[in-house]
This record gives sequence, C-alpha cells and structure tokens, in this order.
Amino acid sequence: MASKGRWKMPVISLKGGSREQGFAWLRDAAPELLVELCASGAVLLRGFGWKDAADFSRAAETLSPNIAQFDEESSPRRPVSGAVWTSTEYPAAYPIQFHNEYSYSAAWPLRLFFFCTRPAERGGETPLADSRRVLDRISDATRARFERSGVLYQRRFSSNLGVDWRHAFHTEDPGQVSAKCEALGIQAIWEGGELRTRQSGEAVVRHPQTREPTWFNHAFIFNVRSLEPIELREALLLESEDKLLTNTFYGDGAPIEDHVMEELRRAYAAEALLFPWQAGDMLMIDNMLCSHARSPFRGARQVLTVMTDKVWRKDLLSLPAIGAAS
Repeated sequence: MASKGRWKMPVISLKGGSREQGFAWLRDAAPELLVELCASGAVLLRGFGWKDAADFSRAAETLSPNIAQFDEESSPRRPVSGAVWTSTEYPAAYPIQFHNEYSYSAAWPLRLFFFCTRPAERGGETPLADSRRVLDRISDATRARFERSGVLYQRRFSSNLGVDWRHAFHTEDPGQVSAKCEALGIQAIWEGGELRTRQSGEAVVRHPQTREPTWFNHAFIFNVRSLEPIELREALLLESEDKLLTNTFYGDGAPIEDHVMEELRRAYAAEALLFPWQAGDMLMIDNMLCSHARSPFRGARQVLTVMTDKVWRKDLLSLPAIGAAS
C-alpha cells in the first residue's frame, strides 16, 4: 500500500550567522542531525555562510569523517579538492533518472553530501524520493518478482561514451580489472580492449541501522527504457544489447517488462520532491533511504559531492531476510 501524505524534507536555516558560527553550530548539532537524517532520509542546510569546496569538505567531514572511494564507477565526474568531486557531468539537456548511488555495486556510500556553489539559470534541481515510500508504491507482484530474482546488470565500458574501464576501476592493467571483478563476483568479458560486465544484486535490502526494507537498486536508471526524451530511448532500443552502455534484467536473465518499467517510473514520480538550489546550500542524503535524480537545466551549474561511510553488500547478508519476522 502506498504511503499516505506527502514526504517532507527538513530544512534548517541559519541566516545571519558567520561562516565560523555555522561550523560551530554544526559540530554541536552533528549527533542530532545524523539521527534526523536516519529518520527523514534527507536534510537541507541553508544560509550557513559556506562558499566553496573547502567549506563544503570541512562541513561534510564534521558530520561524517569516514570518506569513501569506490570502484565500478558509472558516472563521469572530476575531482575538485581532496574528497570533493563534481556531481555527475551528464548533458544538461537530459534528466538523470532516480537512483541510489552505487546500488548496483559490491559497496556503496551510506551518506551523500551535495553542495551548490552555483545554481543553474533554469532547472537543475536535484529531485529526491524516499526509497521506503517508493517500495510501498510498487505492486505486490512486482516486488515479489524482484525479491525472488534480484537484478542483473549489464554494462559496457567505452572510451568514447560514459566511463571507460580505466577510470571505473582506477588502473591501466586489464589483469587487475579482471582480478577485481572475479573477487566481487562480476563476470568480465573483454572484446578488443573494451570491457563488458554482468553482475547481480538484490532489489530490496535492509538499512544497516534502521533495519527498514528499502528499494535500493539501479534496475530503473540502468535500463534503456528509462531514458528520456522518448526519441533517445527509441533510437537506443534499435541497437543490439551488446552495444548499450547499460541495461538491466531480472536476476534470472529475463527482460523487465515495459509495464513494470512504467510502474517504477510512476512510483518515483509520485514520491518526487523538488526544491530550487541556492548558492551555499548543503544537502545531506542517507543513500539507502533516499534516491536522487537531476532535472535538465540551462546555464552554468555547479553542484559538488562528497561520499562517506562505505557499506559492503556482503555485510548485509547477516541481517534478517526481507519478509522475515523482525
């Protein structure tokens, strides 16, 4: 049954204070903020006087100092300073669909931090959707199908489009890539210097702290049928599967039906929350409780990111199975 009422994100403002007052407040409030984050899934801090990547890095590490780095990257982005990176550099004219960061991978960040140094002239929001509420909106039949089989991810690492394997796995050595893939249960297929992979993961997992089940996967965003505008989607559907950068299937290899993809699209859209970025905003996200997206935009836009607190998929296996008594 779908959740009732509209999800609301807490917004904390500290207008009129100095930059250092903002950091002092953050240090004192950090424990309560992290509790709120675990309940709400996302919290926006506004008006703290922070200006740049250095301020952002200091604020993020005050809240969550366990900086995390990952292999298996799927998004083109650039390092800015220390643990600070640009957010995904995807063409401004197209949306980035809802997803939970690295949910296809062997490990992912529990917490994400975003910081806006320059809002877009138009658009460019970071829509949010509570992943628990998205799960509630998915039909019993669809949920049971995904819980039974999980999700199969198929990827192609291209030097011309997306992210190539050198960037994704942080090495120039194909042998090291193959070894990493084998250790993580990823099937690696080499073809003329290019890499294709196949890997599986659960569609619904339990949060390591709250133990709540949450819709946590890349089944939608990695599927070619999620793409917008529809003209782009239809053009790519004419390509052979081996040429697609990403695609998803049920874990047993069966295709995900069109009506299921539309069901997922509607579930995300029904829970979507948008807010206009302001310069100096810092957004905190619990990556396992809240998915995010990006609206198309015009003009220059810069939103930076820091990822913290690595969670390993294998460590979640010790939690009670979905559907088991709590």
